Amino acid sequence: MLGLFAIFGVAAADSKKPEITAQGFSAELPQKGLIGAYPRLRVRIEAVDRIEKLVIKERSYEVDLASTRDKYNLYLFGLENPPRSYRDVTLNLQNYINEKIETEGEYEFEILVADGNDNVVEKKLFLHVHIEVPEKEPTIAEDTRLLQAEHFTLQRIGTGPIEGAQLFGIDWKNIDNANVQIRISRLEGSDSHLVVLDESDFDNLQTIEQLTQRVTGLEKTEAVVLATGSNRAAGEVFLVINGDKHYLLKITSSSAYPSDRGTIVTVKGYFKTGGTVE
Repeated sequence: MLGLFAIFGVAAADSKKPEITAQGFSAELPQKGLIGAYPRLRVRIEAVDRIEKLVIKERSYEVDLASTRDKYNLYLFGLENPPRSYRDVTLNLQNYINEKIETEGEYEFEILVADGNDNVVEKKLFLHVHIEVPEKEPTIAEDTRLLQAEHFTLQRIGTGPIEGAQLFGIDWKNIDNANVQIRISRLEGSDSHLVVLDESDFDNLQTIEQLTQRVTGLEKTEAVVLATGSNRAAGEVFLVINGDKHYLLKITSSSAYPSDRGTIVTVKGYFKTGGTVE
């Protein structure tokens, strides 16, 4: 796959070149969004002489969407089938950004389209991806017991280990393969407990004291069940008590997609923590 951006020559003179058009934004300006909650970002491809190659490159990732057989690659750009021989197609980069970009910074996408007459067009898109709450040093007047927000990602491929779960002391099991439902519970041998909360609690609870008052008297649950496909877990909020640490989690996106390595289940969001809740 490497080198696809260099193998095509001069476009044929007698045919119209493909067009790459940003939908609802200017490709000349960097687009901005939050880690794990990036908005829809659509790009329209039109090729009178039909798409032969449609190559996307971002850092070390490179794929020809026109020929790939990996459904996960297609899912990342909002497609169901390879668009080879299509005259037009619309890509949505949202899934890729939310699943592949986990660090704040500036990123660049390269898009190359080649048609059946060897016409080639390239376009670059630039992104600025930010965290929800920028880190800053507290001043004398600030409450140092404020809950601090950070981004998290939990991911499991097939029956492999759950990446990102160790901090919270949690585990999950697939309980419904058809709907890709997972049952999140405490990791065996850990001291974790779970409490289900309302979606509004994540924004409303700003300090350790507020969190203490909210959870006092609430019943702990053995497990939280989530349907992960098609973003169905987005908005779920629950508290994980792991030893003397309390983690308030809010899910902003979830996905489940087959691959040759097994079903890839990904849950992303933010968690708030401020240390021990007295």
